[in-house]
Amino acid sequence: MKKAVVSPLCSGLVIPGLGQIINQDLKKGIILLAAVFLLFVMGIIKLVGLIHAVFRTGYMDLSDPEMIMGKLRAEDPSILWYMAAAFVIIWFFSVLDAYLRGRKIDKSEEGNHL
Repeated sequence: MKKAVVSPLCSGLVIPGLGQIINQDLKKGIILLAAVFLLFVMGIIKLVGLIHAVFRTGYMDLSDPEMIMGKLRAEDPSILWYMAAAFVIIWFFSVLDAYLRGRKIDKSEEGNHL
């Protein structure tokens, strides 16, 4: 199958950076994979910190979602939104770059076969 199809699908549906690795652009692929991994780990750490801060405030009725949401709103989850935005930007870049590079590779391979 053509790299212009496979690599962006892998970057878009599996994990950003995989398409670059398929296109044999290892350095860029590893950087994108590391960035996504770092964002994921930082997001989990921040989320656990938020949940810990909410439950540390004292008694909480787990059957009352209004109380839980109120305490979550009292914390600052904005960094999670920034991380999500960074992930979307990396994901979009990865898919677009994998497609453009795959198309370039496909064209050069077609030229070699003629």
